[in-house]
Amino acid sequence: MPSKTIKIFKRIFSIKNLLIVLLILTVAGGTYKTVNYLWKEKGNAVHDDLKQYQQAVVENESEMLSSQLVNFVVRGKELARSRIFRIAMDSLNSPDKEEVSKALEDLKNFVKVCGFSAGFLFEPDGNIYASTVGPDESIRNEYKEAVQNTLHSRTPIFSPLQGINNGLVTYLFVPVYDAYATSTSEPPSHILMLEVPMTHILRAFLGSERTFKYKSSIHLIQQKGKTSEEIVFSYPESLKLQSMKVSLDGVSEVDFGVRTALSMTNQVYSSAEFIPVVNWWVMIETDVAVPNRIFTVYRHETILFGIISLAAIIFFILTIRFIASTRKYHRKSSRLEEKIPALQKELQLLRIVNNALPEPISLKKSDSGTFLHVNKSFADFTGLGKSETLNLTDNQVFDHKEAEALSHGDQMVNMSNSSYSEEMTLTRGIYTSTMQVTFLPCSIEKDGDSILTVFRDVTTEKNAAQKSIEVRQQVINALIRAVESVPFLDGHTSLMRKLALEIAETLLLSDADCATVEAAAILSQVGKTFVPKEIMEKEGKLTPEEIKETQRYIEHTCKILEGVEFDLPIIPTIWQMQETLDGTGYPNGLEGKKISTLARILGVTNTFSALVQKRSYRKAKTARQAVEILQSMADKKYDSTVIEALGAVIETQAGKIILQESHVEI
Repeated sequence: MPSKTIKIFKRIFSIKNLLIVLLILTVAGGTYKTVNYLWKEKGNAVHDDLKQYQQAVVENESEMLSSQLVNFVVRGKELARSRIFRIAMDSLNSPDKEEVSKALEDLKNFVKVCGFSAGFLFEPDGNIYASTVGPDESIRNEYKEAVQNTLHSRTPIFSPLQGINNGLVTYLFVPVYDAYATSTSEPPSHILMLEVPMTHILRAFLGSERTFKYKSSIHLIQQKGKTSEEIVFSYPESLKLQSMKVSLDGVSEVDFGVRTALSMTNQVYSSAEFIPVVNWWVMIETDVAVPNRIFTVYRHETILFGIISLAAIIFFILTIRFIASTRKYHRKSSRLEEKIPALQKELQLLRIVNNALPEPISLKKSDSGTFLHVNKSFADFTGLGKSETLNLTDNQVFDHKEAEALSHGDQMVNMSNSSYSEEMTLTRGIYTSTMQVTFLPCSIEKDGDSILTVFRDVTTEKNAAQKSIEVRQQVINALIRAVESVPFLDGHTSLMRKLALEIAETLLLSDADCATVEAAAILSQVGKTFVPKEIMEKEGKLTPEEIKETQRYIEHTCKILEGVEFDLPIIPTIWQMQETLDGTGYPNGLEGKKISTLARILGVTNTFSALVQKRSYRKAKTARQAVEILQSMADKKYDSTVIEALGAVIETQAGKIILQESHVEI
């Protein structure tokens, strides 16, 4: 009987049968992997399409709202810079009540004509100087801080949205200069607060008749301090601000992902883009159930086969593991026994290296902060023996301020379970040094139960970096002087710089972007000094070869500047300034959104400056003629938003002064 059982057992588990079973399992696993791959591809395709769609929607909607706000800024700046408005404003000081009444009526008319619903004129100390709706002491107190901020920055500022008469408005604060002021370098004489009606714009933005792909919904959120408010419809068609349970304070970006809906009722895919000038978030939400339904049918068709294949793979793994486990155990034990002497030698070597390192190193418990180990450099650095520091804490070894900084680094590692680096100033006696302190999570008995701290002295490197910055600035100044010394480039470069900066400010770009576009405009023409003079001053049309030679000035410019380390993206901006939206520009034929906003501004101002200057083969165009030529190429070669901003700038008082200084006819 036993021999018969053994024969049956050997027959069942013969090599042939095992190979057949292995082949069957391999086919099953391959089938499952193929089906699962197709399944994941289907899900990824829906996921990627939804992501691209949401990103496109929030970008387009944000650009639409931003352009409308820019329009109000342009109108507000034009009103504030109007000489007639500022002269009429002086009449408010007249002892004649009839003249004051007329001045108030003029103020009201100016505000209404520019599309604003009300206007308030503040003195620099925050008191109301004049108003189109009568005195209101609460308004003075509520907006005193905004008045001071506008007075300090001298740039337009928007206030948060608020509800008035079943509608929503925001207030635009614009600096107003004295009518006889010679430049904006003088402080503003008043601050003009304009009431911007937003109900119609936001009702169209949030309109219920709008339909979005995947049944998505659009939301507009206002960040007000540490709180967030959503703009929603209230019965029947009015808008209101509704407090949110969550706050977006401190959030820099909201990328596409799954999170709880604003209503806190379900999970959604959402994306958002921030409009910094008004602290608004444009958010789009799609219920997670909607894309899931698209591939649910596809999933049901493959689920049965997937379960069968998965069971087959599990069976295969368990079988192989059962057969090989005993042999693996013995082999692993033998290898470990062979490695023990080598590990002991390696440990001894590590101890020698640790004590020889010049950088102070400590290992401490993550919960209590007590030192478990320090190397010789750390003991020398603190003035304590290695055994003395054990079981001490940072508070017992360093002074209070240094211990607080080290404690902050420990907290960052414990919260993130990843490395953290911080630059600290440590004082030992009369010597002060700058140390780069790196905190690393370590595991001794369990994950993350200790922290390794490495101190590296970077005082010399810090001083060298500061010297490098000073040298780099001297190089930049030399390049600027070189450009301004070339006669046929001076007027062109100066006009480009002034107009580009005005356009950047009108588009409400950041201070860093404004600085970038101004510096890039100054340096953009450096390469033309390498173009042969006979080509630059040739009368009549250039040959194709000569045109190609002139276009190389971009390459010359960037080669000159590539050795200079800028903190701003000046070189990429110059490299793209001759690219056009339709891809026919040079040097790389970029098109559409691949061209940065700063490069688009330079492209428009460069062409404008060339058109309004006289050439040997044509007369100079007037400013308005040049803008009309650019408008004929709007959204084909040049950005229409930038062209509109340029058109608005040249009609302002500041723009006219720039044109007059450059001898350009309006």
